[in-house]
Amino acid sequence: MNYSKYPRMLASVSAILILSACGGSGSSSNESDTSSGIETGTVSGAGDSGGVTTSSAICVDSLSGAYLEFVAAPNVEAVLSSDGCTVSLESDGKPDHTSPYWDPDGSSGLWVAHENPEIFGNPDRENHSGRASPGFIDDYINVFNLTVPVYAEKAASPSSTSLGAIGIALSGTPIFNDQEGNGDVGPGVAEGLDRNGAHTGPQTYHYHLEPKAISEDNFNLVGIMADGFFIYGRREFTTGEYPTDLDQSNGHIGMTPEDGSEEVYHYHIDQDEYLTEGSGYYLLFPGDFQGTPNAIN
Repeated sequence: MNYSKYPRMLASVSAILILSACGGSGSSSNESDTSSGIETGTVSGAGDSGGVTTSSAICVDSLSGAYLEFVAAPNVEAVLSSDGCTVSLESDGKPDHTSPYWDPDGSSGLWVAHENPEIFGNPDRENHSGRASPGFIDDYINVFNLTVPVYAEKAASPSSTSLGAIGIALSGTPIFNDQEGNGDVGPGVAEGLDRNGAHTGPQTYHYHLEPKAISEDNFNLVGIMADGFFIYGRREFTTGEYPTDLDQSNGHIGMTPEDGSEEVYHYHIDQDEYLTEGSGYYLLFPGDFQGTPNAIN
């Protein structure tokens, strides 16, 4: 999937947040604004004017163009709240790219052989072998929901990540940290990952390492973390080089492809090669949340 084709711009709330000042009392409805593709709620009957008209009721005047990337992505739905304060993202967790974890006999058409089939083996539950985790992507039934403020803010102190989904990638696949239930993602686990640093289990396909279908040693938008900050590839947008001012969470304030000349806080994939030199593995998010994490249900 070539994510670089999607529009990169600031989305004006006047274009995506539809406010209704007509008739009714305390009613609400959902509409879709075709100019942005972001579904928004409308609110009527609020206040003496019959609608939301005061600036204090609107949380934001513009929305990061990164959300438009999610709108353009086929496997993620993005919904802006009627007051413009939050964005909710929903995905079934299934990626829109190839993987040996798809069922080769399934209908997705996205199965590919692993680069090292002798080591990888077979992910089929009935004939499991090698380093592959058991289970096909096709078999999982999931819904991942994440609601974040349109303007994420840094918390007073960082908070650690936990097992399970800690973010949602542009492909719709959940992002996990660098841990498995029995410890770090070690060499044995790494041999069972596909080229996108992902495998199956428990009950979902998920990324641990740099997902090369989205970002391979570049500055592409990769996804959004549970604290509302976006995560990008290993390189810096403005220079094309590796950023040198990252904090302990691989984050910093700088320009992104989607936010024009505005500098915003964002994360990057870890720059240090993981496990051994020449491995080609880069941890996706081994740090702490710098903002307040929201639940991914």
